[in-house]
Amino acid sequence: MSNSIRISIGLAILVALVFLAFSLLTVRIPPATIGVKQALWGSGGYDQQDYGTGLAWAVAGVQRWHFLPTQTQFIHFVEGAREIEGLMRPRESPLEFEDYESPVDVRTRDNNTVYVDVTMTYRILPGRGHTLVEAGYKTSYREQVRSRAKTLIREDLANLSSEEFQSTEIRLTQAGRTLDILKTELAQYYVEPLDVFIRAVHFPADYESKLQEKQYLNQKKLLDEALTQQATQQTDVAKFRKQTDKEVKIKTQDWEKRIQEKRSEYEVLIAQITAEANLYAQETKAQGDAEREIAVANGRLALDKAEALRDQLRNEALDTRGGRIKLALEAVENLNIPTVVLNSDDPAVPMLLDLDQMTRLLVGDPEEAKSEP
Repeated sequence: MSNSIRISIGLAILVALVFLAFSLLTVRIPPATIGVKQALWGSGGYDQQDYGTGLAWAVAGVQRWHFLPTQTQFIHFVEGAREIEGLMRPRESPLEFEDYESPVDVRTRDNNTVYVDVTMTYRILPGRGHTLVEAGYKTSYREQVRSRAKTLIREDLANLSSEEFQSTEIRLTQAGRTLDILKTELAQYYVEPLDVFIRAVHFPADYESKLQEKQYLNQKKLLDEALTQQATQQTDVAKFRKQTDKEVKIKTQDWEKRIQEKRSEYEVLIAQITAEANLYAQETKAQGDAEREIAVANGRLALDKAEALRDQLRNEALDTRGGRIKLALEAVENLNIPTVVLNSDDPAVPMLLDLDQMTRLLVGDPEEAKSEP
């Protein structure tokens, strides 16, 4: 046999021994479970603590472990409890935390019998699981709680009358008082009641029929009262509607009158403003037209005076020798004689070739020009 095979066999044996020792020296506490450790040798006794979910040290044959649930548990005092429990038995989880009992029969304050369906929820007090086991209630606490709870519920609900059982508010208040009593009385079993639910109330058949008839009459009475109140309210509503319509019409007419008055007032004001604006426009336009005519007349007068002055000055300038020369030059420039017929027999016709005569004709006599200033 080779060394590798020997090593493998040795490791396998070591792992098996470790696993065996671990299983013999530890215990697994499931989820939602309280673990209570009891010593079987020596002075014996229980550890004064509750162990939570996980692994804990345990020596087989030397220590024993007890397990209790931490979940909320239920006790149902309902009609047909045995049948319900028989139907629920195939299921695993409900039977661990739910117990079923017959309804609580209560003798009311007015000496009537009533059957009450009640559900109570409770749990083991946190940190007191080891005390419960040490007190010997591990297997009997559920029966003890169920029996004691039924007795306490019956005694406390006996303080109500048949009429009070019919009131939801009174039942809820009484359930709260019953819960306080249960918390005090069931603490001896190291459990804590969480809530009490009164689910249904059953009277004997003859009383139930009378009660239903009474409730029917009460409901009919309430219905009649409601119908009467409805008719009254409808009448009041109709009156209120008429009054409201009347007030609305009055207010509408009043506001229409106010609006019309304001409209007339503003229309007059607008007409007045429009007239004043038109008048101002006409006056301003007339004034502008007059000023324009005056300005135009003044302008024309100034132009006429300027033209007269121009003509005067021009005439005065042209009346001088230089002016006459200028006129002569202009006349020469403008002179256009396409055809000249000369009569040699007429001594009055000037000769174009006679420059002195043409000069005197166009410019004037040079002697006269010399005599001018």
